[in-house]
Amino acid sequence: MEQSGGKYSEVLRSLPRQGWLSEQPMDFQARMAMAGRWTTLQRGGLLYSVGDQPNAVFGLGEGLLDVSIPIGRDEEVTIYRARPGFWVGDSALLAGTTRSITISAAAESRVFRIPISAVRRALAEHPEDWNCFFRLTHANASLAVSILAEVLSLPPRARFARMLIRLAGPDGTVRATQEDLGRMAGMSRAAFRRTFTALIELGALRTEYGCVQIVDRAALERASEES
Repeated sequence: MEQSGGKYSEVLRSLPRQGWLSEQPMDFQARMAMAGRWTTLQRGGLLYSVGDQPNAVFGLGEGLLDVSIPIGRDEEVTIYRARPGFWVGDSALLAGTTRSITISAAAESRVFRIPISAVRRALAEHPEDWNCFFRLTHANASLAVSILAEVLSLPPRARFARMLIRLAGPDGTVRATQEDLGRMAGMSRAAFRRTFTALIELGALRTEYGCVQIVDRAALERASEES
């Protein structure tokens, strides 16, 4: 692990500019910055797994994190690939339960870790901090409900288009292989090939090594609105 010095904004680096923490009061941001440490997670490494005891809240500064849920005794499915600014680990910690999802690194990732002792101390000394953590829990729950609603109600092409828009960086790059995308979309190989090929032929996408590039966002957004 490594700890940056200086002011809290320097400690958090990119985090105050995006995501949940950037939307919280400045004094809360400062306390969290002073309480946490940066750590690096190698590609494929686990932040935590289903059944683990909660020990911290985590914020993604660089890299990519995969969110997976169990669908059987020995099987999990990845439902979301998080970009920098994503925070996780709050719900089990605040509820006093074990982890119900698995978080792993899809690429080498730099993660800010706020230990459970610091979270508990903040809540004891500053009861208003509960509102900040409730906002994080609400944001992640809303994301999960949105993904579920898309799976239940949208046709494959619209659902896949929305997933690509959600995963894309500011430059339109989706850092995922076709295998990754098919797995996250929950499609059969045949259905994924048909959907992916259709969006390429539409001129919305092009494939590059290890990623997908959105070349016509407007076309992709129109596809995402199909019923």
